[in-house]
Amino acid sequence: MATPDTSAAPTNIGGFALNWQNGFEIDVSGTKDPAKAENAKWEKLAAGINNFTPSLNETATNDVYMDGEGFGSTDVTGKRLQIAFTGHRLEGNAAQDYIASHVLDIGDKLKTLGRWTQTDGATIVGQVTLSDIVTSGGAPGAKQTLSFNMAFNGKPVYTPKDVTPAGDGTETTPKA
Repeated sequence: MATPDTSAAPTNIGGFALNWQNGFEIDVSGTKDPAKAENAKWEKLAAGINNFTPSLNETATNDVYMDGEGFGSTDVTGKRLQIAFTGHRLEGNAAQDYIASHVLDIGDKLKTLGRWTQTDGATIVGQVTLSDIVTSGGAPGAKQTLSFNMAFNGKPVYTPKDVTPAGDGTETTPKA
């Protein structure tokens, strides 16, 4: 599939950033340690992908105390970033082929590194588990479908756009 010329593509409409600017990559060598992200073999997750939905799968406690007169409060005590991807299966695409090759796997074979570069340039990197992998389906004359989830394990490394990674994957330092 030819790479489209995006030099004239708008980056926002009415002041709103367009989603095509989000960048997703997956390590196809199966690295599991975010501190070794510089050794990862990153492949772009873009061709054939036409939708992504991030969610934070939060864990919360709901507590009611006597001094609240029957009204309670909520505290978020944990969260797990997940990104659901959908689109069309493009055989021969390195990122999609890697994901499809794990459709029947269980356990640690489904873990690798994932990276999300947001529209403002900030990045989120961490160990991910691939799940709910679907590599085909649909009507006879339709393109094959692709869908999967990428769930981050533990706290991912967040690097704001004005910061560069310190090198060990766990800390950041201001850009010079």
